[in-house]
Amino acid sequence: MRYLLSLSAALFVSSVAVAAPAHKTPATKAESFSARQTHTEKQADGVYDLSGLPSFSGKVAQFLPSPHGGVFGLVLEDGTQVFVSPEQTHALAGLVKPGDAISIRGLKGRTLPIIRAFGITSPRGRGMQDNFIAMPVHSTEMIAGPDLVLHGEIWQQLYNANGELSGVILKDHSVVCIAPREAARVANLLTPGQMLYAVGTGSSGELGTAIDAREIGASTEKMVGIAVGDAPPPGPPAGSPAYDIIPGAEEH
Repeated sequence: MRYLLSLSAALFVSSVAVAAPAHKTPATKAESFSARQTHTEKQADGVYDLSGLPSFSGKVAQFLPSPHGGVFGLVLEDGTQVFVSPEQTHALAGLVKPGDAISIRGLKGRTLPIIRAFGITSPRGRGMQDNFIAMPVHSTEMIAGPDLVLHGEIWQQLYNANGELSGVILKDHSVVCIAPREAARVANLLTPGQMLYAVGTGSSGELGTAIDAREIGASTEKMVGIAVGDAPPPGPPAGSPAYDIIPGAEEH
C-alpha cells in the first residue's frame, strides 16, 4: 500500500513538472516595438546616421509630379526644389502633403535653390530615409501617357538633382519637363514671368500634372519642336530641300 502511494505521488510530481510552462524573460519595450514594426517602417528608420548632414525646414508648396506618374520631389513655399531618390518617391506622397512644415536632412545647391534630400520628417513625426542604393529614374515598364496641353505663366525654372535646367514649373503648379540638352537650347523661352504653351505626353492626377514636352512656345503660333529624352533634335521635314543635308557636312 505504501509503495502504491509513493508511486502515485511520483507520477503527480512528474505530470506537474511536464505541464509547467517554460520560464520566459519579459521582453523590453524596445524589443516589443521592433517586433511590431512592419518591413516598411524598419526601412524608414534607415541604416545610416544622418545627423551629420545639414538640416533644413520649410512648408510644402506642391509636389513635383512626373510625366510617367508619381512624383520625384517637392517644392517648398520659398521656391526651393527638394529631390528624393527614385526608390523613395513612392513613399513621399504618403508622408507629407502641401501645407506641411517638414524638416529635411540633405545637401543644398551652392547657388541654385535645390536640395538633395536623404531624410525627410513630417510634422506628424513620421520619416523616410534614403538607403543610398542607385536605381533607374523610370521603370522600364512605364509607358508614355496621353497628349496634354499646358498653358500658363512660368513660376520658376525646373532643375534636376545634378543642377541642370530641365524644364519649368507653371503658376498653376503643372510641370513641363525638358531634357537638359534641349532646355539649354530653348532657355530663352523658359524665363520666369513669361507665358508658355507646351504640348507633350504626360500624366495628370491628384499629385499634379506633368508632361515631357514635345513642343513649346510663347504662343501657339510660335511653337518650337523639342527632342524628348535622348532622342536627336527634330530635323527638317521629309521632302524639304534641307532634308538630305547632314549638319556639319558642308564644313568638310
